[in-house]
Order: sequence, then C-alpha cells, then structure tokens
Amino acid sequence: MASNNNSPETQPAFFEEENARAEEYINEGDLPGAAQILVDIVDKDPQNARAYNNMGIISWMRKAWEDAYAMFTKAAMLKPDYADVLVNLLDAALKLRRIPQALPLFEKAIEVNPDLSEIRVIVDSIKEQGDEIYTSERGLIVGTFNKRIDEANQLLEDSKLFEAMDLYLKVNDEEGPHAEVFSGLGIISFYQERFSDAYTLFLESLKLNPLSTDTYLNLLDAAREIDKVAEARAVFKANAEQYNGLKALEEEFDKA
Repeated sequence: MASNNNSPETQPAFFEEENARAEEYINEGDLPGAAQILVDIVDKDPQNARAYNNMGIISWMRKAWEDAYAMFTKAAMLKPDYADVLVNLLDAALKLRRIPQALPLFEKAIEVNPDLSEIRVIVDSIKEQGDEIYTSERGLIVGTFNKRIDEANQLLEDSKLFEAMDLYLKVNDEEGPHAEVFSGLGIISFYQERFSDAYTLFLESLKLNPLSTDTYLNLLDAAREIDKVAEARAVFKANAEQYNGLKALEEEFDKA
C-alpha cells in the first residue's frame, strides 16, 4: 500500500490542508475522523482524486476490499497519472484478482505520462506474468480475498474453534489447498495443544505462501514445543535467501 504522503507536484492542490489533516488522522488511527473530513471534501469537490485515494486507504485498513478497489479506481480515473493511487490500485486488484480489469488504467497512466517508470514496470509485469502475478512476491504479500476464509478467520478470532475448523475444512475440500486454511488449522491445533500437527500445518501453509511473516512466527512457537527449533530455523533461512521481505524476522529466528 503506497504512502498517503502526497507530493504537491503530483497531487491536486484543492483542499490540500483538509486532505493533509485527514492523512494525519489516518496515520494516528483515527479513521472515523479522517473519513468525516474526506466525505466533506468530495461533497464540495467530487473531482478530488487525493480524497478518493485517502478514502481507499481507510477502506483498505478496514479490510473493506471492494470499497478500497472502488475508491482507488475512482481516483485513477480522475487523475490518470496519480502514481500513488495506481500502486494502491495494484494491491487492491491483486487482493480481488482483478488485474485484467485494472490494466487499462495503468496503460492510460503511461499514455498520459511516459515518465512513470514504476507504472511501466507494473504494466510489463502484468503482461509477462499473466495469472502468475497473483503468486508473485507482491501478490503473496498482499494475499487474495476469499469470503469464506475471512469468515473462518473471524470465527477463529472469536474463539469459535470448532466452527472455524469446520469452515476451513469445507473450503479445503471444495476449493483445494489455501495457505490461510492451513495456517488457521495450525493455530487451532496449537490452541488444542496438538503441537506436532500445528507445526506440520504451518509448514504446509508456508509451501503455498513463503512470505507470510505471521506463519513463520507461529511455526517457531510450535517448534519450541516439540524441540524442532533448528529445523524451523533452517526452513526460514532457506526462504530468507530467496525473499528479501523476510529480513525483518532474521533476529527472531537467530535468537530462537
């Protein structure tokens, strides 16, 4: 998700102070306060792309993926060469598997401003990778929205372990393997003190998404319970050599 620190060279000047104040609220976690300011801006200036981008960021933080995608799309249509919103739109399109629908907006951006090298890289990647872009490093980090998995995750957060397990297993049976399903089942196994099962499930999850930092930490917790810390560290080190995004976890595994 691109930062909402908008530069005056590339963003609309209208309602600059109001947008800046909304962005401060977003950074502070006051999403209702930010939303109130932004709604007022678009009421007065329906063409304010920066406000729509900020509204998209709020929706993203609230995990309202459809709303985020709609807001980023609106902002990109209003200001086609708005680089920050195009990066945000890429994440939303990855999350909802809508890369083909978003591609024309990226192409339009380059047409309007050929100097947008970052966006040109995105266009080239989309065309070269096709559906494989969803399993690219960025795609794995962003993840793909699945309504039933989200429901199962919420059941897990609410400590409804057996209901969550049933839904995870149903998704697995009907849709095939998902990293989040294995991770969720691993967390349930850990809570039930079936640590060996938890460890195995976290390993299976990492095979599908080797960039999930939470799953590595869960794997390490399970490994401590069954004396497999060295093995867990080896799994992490092997993937860390390939993915720079795992660097932040090196200290945690080195201390283990």
